[in-house]
Amino acid sequence: MASTVSLEGIKKAVFFPFRGEKWGIKLLIGSALYFANFIIPVIPAIPLFGYFGRIMKRIIVQDEDPEMPEWKDWGGLFLEGVKLGGAMLIYLIPALLLSVGGYILFIVLDFSLVISTTTLSHSSSTPLPALTLFSGIGMFAGLALAILGMLLMYVTLVFIPPALGNLIAKDDFKAAFRFKEWWPLFKANLSGYVIALALAFGLFGIMYVLLMVLYASVVLCFLLPFAICFIFFIFGTLNFSLYALAYRDALRKQVA
Repeated sequence: MASTVSLEGIKKAVFFPFRGEKWGIKLLIGSALYFANFIIPVIPAIPLFGYFGRIMKRIIVQDEDPEMPEWKDWGGLFLEGVKLGGAMLIYLIPALLLSVGGYILFIVLDFSLVISTTTLSHSSSTPLPALTLFSGIGMFAGLALAILGMLLMYVTLVFIPPALGNLIAKDDFKAAFRFKEWWPLFKANLSGYVIALALAFGLFGIMYVLLMVLYASVVLCFLLPFAICFIFFIFGTLNFSLYALAYRDALRKQVA
């Protein structure tokens, strides 16, 4: 029986990257693409998103348990990766603009205050208290924008899973933005999505701790760059499989 976001489904979703034929080679290829992203940004990430999309497609469309697909049809992987990654980016743009814009405003005003204070310290043309107050207000506003952007990002991450599930189910990029289609599914399986998100954040926390252990180790710290690529690829496969399971369960509940 196909798994769900239950204890049985969680076990299958967590351990499937280490099962099946040639699972080690599949993990190695995915980790290598992550590593290549440090050398050539963005481009190697596109087939990675395409690969995650195929994991979701097997669960949602084919109604099968999660499994690591073969690394083949690279043209298709790039096309699917552009759709999946592009939809995520569009959803995250408002949060990114607020966060990055606020951070830049904070840094620029902080740097300007230091330069202006040094330059005008021996001049009475511009009152230093007024300049300090103006810069302080601007820096506070920048910090507030950055925090607001981070909060908006966390909220957006809650709604991305059903949107991506709808994209995969309909095989249509625009389906990710048809709220009337995926919102009822999100409400129908709210508990499933909560479980999936909680597991995703929990797994990220565990993997982060593992990376910090490597970082703190004098002997193993040289493995850190490779461990980051390996762990984040596994995290991606687990993350998207959990989202797909939640979407499929929502479909079943809606039918029932």
